Amino acid sequence: MLPAGAARAQQPLRPVEFLTCHYVEGKGPADLDGLEAAFNDWMRTQEAPPYSAYVLTPRAYTRDVDFDFAWIGAWPSGVAMGQSMAHYFAEGAALAPVFDSVMRCDSNVQFAVLTLRPPADSGRFGPLEVADCTLRVGARVDAALEAVAEWIEYFVRSGSSAGHWILFPAYGERGDAGYSFKWATGHESYEAFGRDYDEFYNGGGVDRFAELLDPLLRCDTPRLYSVRPIRVEAE
Repeated sequence: MLPAGAARAQQPLRPVEFLTCHYVEGKGPADLDGLEAAFNDWMRTQEAPPYSAYVLTPRAYTRDVDFDFAWIGAWPSGVAMGQSMAHYFAEGAALAPVFDSVMRCDSNVQFAVLTLRPPADSGRFGPLEVADCTLRVGARVDAALEAVAEWIEYFVRSGSSAGHWILFPAYGERGDAGYSFKWATGHESYEAFGRDYDEFYNGGGVDRFAELLDPLLRCDTPRLYSVRPIRVEAE
């Protein structure tokens, strides 16, 4: 279910892949340094199409999050995604062993992503919140997105600098996933995250959130991730 109307008109939907991964035996976060260097060197020497990559490490989560980290890949458009995939299938033989020596990924879900508010500094931010949201019976996706946009405007007026993205499952998700979309909120720093926390729970934000969104959406408790940029392409 994809949005139409005013909310969608703000930005085009862009493709993003979300891989859940474990470190192979004997490897850990320190080994991402070599992986990052090798990946960026390959991207440069192979003149690869534009692709940004981030590693998300769980910080606040339950046992349902059963991976060491998530690899997030983003393209500026569907055309760029197709070119990137074709390029990797043709030229990626030398790169695959680099990834295989560090990580093993057991799922890859692709999303169509709507940017409702870009981050203050593109590609650079502190913690990221991700919640699963489900439309209530009879609610329309356009109305829900308008309510989300109104909530974001309210929180910006309170001083928030966070970026906000809506992720619609496009390919690879389980048939029984049970949510309508994911809502990701990226804070520019941990200090900014703490300020938003106080505003939400102690400054009236939780009441405004419920007023706007409870009639239309049911969102679960967000998971919290730290974010490591691996490669950030210029917009």
